[in-house]
Amino acid sequence: MQRLSKAELASLLEIISDCVYCTSIEELYNIANKVGGLLQSGNIVFLSSRLDFPSEPRAIEEINISYPPEWADIYRSQNFVQVDPIISTGRSGLLYWKDVYRQSPPGQEFYAQAKSFGLSNGFSHIHADKNLFGLMSIADEKLRNSERNRIILNAIAPHFHQLIAKLVHQKACQRVPKLTPREREVLLWAMEGKSNWEISVILGISQESIKGHIANILNKLKATNRAHAVAIALQYDLLLSLN
Repeated sequence: MQRLSKAELASLLEIISDCVYCTSIEELYNIANKVGGLLQSGNIVFLSSRLDFPSEPRAIEEINISYPPEWADIYRSQNFVQVDPIISTGRSGLLYWKDVYRQSPPGQEFYAQAKSFGLSNGFSHIHADKNLFGLMSIADEKLRNSERNRIILNAIAPHFHQLIAKLVHQKACQRVPKLTPREREVLLWAMEGKSNWEISVILGISQESIKGHIANILNKLKATNRAHAVAIALQYDLLLSLN
């Protein structure tokens, strides 16, 4: 977080808090607009599917915050999900479009159409596991592949994926195992950005023990990584529970 100003960090933490307490699509739109303001980007879309990777337009739940509706219609009608390099790459995490396009050049028709709507540059963050595929995309011709933007997107994306799962797929109704006091302690320090070694020093236990606790946390919460685990834990108030 060192490369964010105090004002930017405050905005980021406000967005994360809003995600935790959001209960409606209408609130999601307001939160997404805050993200757009922080990144100075005007185009945001979320795609969510129960498939590992979507193959048909009707298999995708879409929440379009500020993408041109005409582009969304073209994307669906021409089944661009089949040729979109961001999806077909099969990778998860934060992807900068131009990096992906260099390795997997997009088809001429897809790229020409996207460019005509000013959607040739941007980021996507993908979460994929055996139950759910989620994609968050932010596009703008002036959006830079900067460390600042990567910090912001990597920080907020897991919270948005968790929120979309709750709003679209009602995943908040599922039972989530409680964390033990030690697991909660470890995850709280992980949320602060501490490494396994740093947490082991703080808690006075071995790095192997920390690795074990992290593995148990990920397994319990069915999380793909630490950031995802933190997002789930915050969504279910697991870090506030003392039991």
